[in-house]
Amino acid sequence: MGINRGPIYNSAAEIEGPSGFYKIQTTHGPVVVYVDQDYDGGGWIMVLANRRYTSGMNNLKYLDAVNSVNYRTDGTDDATNTLVTGQRQIKNLGLSNVNAWVGLRYWLELAGRKTANTMSMTQIAAGSSVTLNATSSHTFRSFWSATGFTSEYGFSGAGNISNQVGGTTPGLYSHATSGNALTTFDKDQDSNGGNCSTYYNNNPWWYSSCWTGNMFAGGGHFDAPYWVSSGSSNHYGYGALYIK
Repeated sequence: MGINRGPIYNSAAEIEGPSGFYKIQTTHGPVVVYVDQDYDGGGWIMVLANRRYTSGMNNLKYLDAVNSVNYRTDGTDDATNTLVTGQRQIKNLGLSNVNAWVGLRYWLELAGRKTANTMSMTQIAAGSSVTLNATSSHTFRSFWSATGFTSEYGFSGAGNISNQVGGTTPGLYSHATSGNALTTFDKDQDSNGGNCSTYYNNNPWWYSSCWTGNMFAGGGHFDAPYWVSSGSSNHYGYGALYIK
């Protein structure tokens, strides 16, 4: 599973190769993203991913959370990890060794293939890093959608939840339907008296005061993806969000 070194694609719809990292052109420039070609007709782009005990997206700045494609590898519990840059490094990544946060300004443009002008999303949690198509290994899987982001990068038009595996709605969906703005350690937009990101290893999220089902937790909780709530029994080895 490496990077495809062929052309720069105008959208995932043009990709006919196997699952892997591809370069897709956007109005903000080309981005390298992982595209799952096996699940539900293919063309699903991974925009968030986190592995347990690897520090998530520790110290991710607001402008990078919005404007950059961020991949992290290695990492230790509630500490730091390694930023990965450049195609040569990215091509050596496997899903078992990467955390991902694709800048939010790219999402709507990368999506829209399942429903026009809509971010169709499939969110999963599992005991370890798995592909989107490894459906029998998913502890939870839910489908939902949104029409875009607000000026503070809260979700807009979130709805259409369908819990496909596990029967439990992910916490992110409740944050999305509430329109919570994105908060990072350097930009506080939550409803808490402090900055929720700074409580949880400086990880970004759509905090309220503070969260349920944070894919990038840490701090006073397990450094792991949570599906719902913040109880110790609700964290998992792997979490990811794909869009189409």
